[in-house]
Amino acid sequence: MKGSRNALVSLRVFVAAAQRLNFSRTAEDLHLTQSAVSKHVQALESKLGVALFKRTPTGLRITYAGAVYLEKVAAALRLIDEADAAVAHPDARVNLNIAVSPSFAQYVLIPRLRAFFALHPEVRLNIRPRLLSPRDKGERFDAEIQLHTGHVSGMQSRYLCGHEMALVAAPSLLDGHRLTTPQDLSALTLLKRAQRGYGWDDWRAAMAPHWPGPGPQAPEYEGFSVLMPALLHGLGAAIVPLCLVADPLREGRLVRPFGESVAGRYGYHLMLPQPHSGGLYLESFCNWVAGMAGDLALPAARHS
Repeated sequence: MKGSRNALVSLRVFVAAAQRLNFSRTAEDLHLTQSAVSKHVQALESKLGVALFKRTPTGLRITYAGAVYLEKVAAALRLIDEADAAVAHPDARVNLNIAVSPSFAQYVLIPRLRAFFALHPEVRLNIRPRLLSPRDKGERFDAEIQLHTGHVSGMQSRYLCGHEMALVAAPSLLDGHRLTTPQDLSALTLLKRAQRGYGWDDWRAAMAPHWPGPGPQAPEYEGFSVLMPALLHGLGAAIVPLCLVADPLREGRLVRPFGESVAGRYGYHLMLPQPHSGGLYLESFCNWVAGMAGDLALPAARHS
């Protein structure tokens, strides 16, 4: 039994080290010495007959064998922890660490999380507002929801929503302005998003190729986390993903003056690191998020 316990500890140390790729940080997090972490890893490597890590001038790297081993071991440990929680502590909750684009967290995910917890009260979500970059290399999450094209090295990606975009504005901004064509927008303040995706050029290409669009002095907002409040407070009109404004549109706080839907390259994607630990609870969260986001997506993009 003692040997079994030591083997399980070594596996947990290996998973922690593989996630952090730093023996010193692993030792600090697990309240061990760096020597102890090294001995646990060496014991596994001796047992398996392969190297799990490679030390390089730039730091620690996991080998191919280590990556394969991590995928299987992390999944097995997650199942063991879930089994322990279900039997020994039926009222305990399983933690999932989720990195989420700040705008998606605020306007899509958090307003709907009560529905997830009603289905899965045994799960606790640790929501961290994060972008794909810049990122602390030591951070590792069970899953991420990011605004991207969907192709990220080392990540398994699943499209959620966001390809459909449209011009939106607060009703108060449109008072006294009759908008029948994009050319009529020259009477309004037009806001730009100071990041890639959902630009006026993409919208113009579909809606009004001969319209010059906003001038170079149009106000810029750094990301949807600040652009959305500007829209809601009537500071201007902008191009946004429709899934992000589903609630304000339904509640009448924002409107689509042209009623269009233009297809874009960017969207919100559910991303899992490769290899990942998996588990029934993570699978439940991923399936719920995909279903929730699917309900927000429009059937097909169209433009006039």
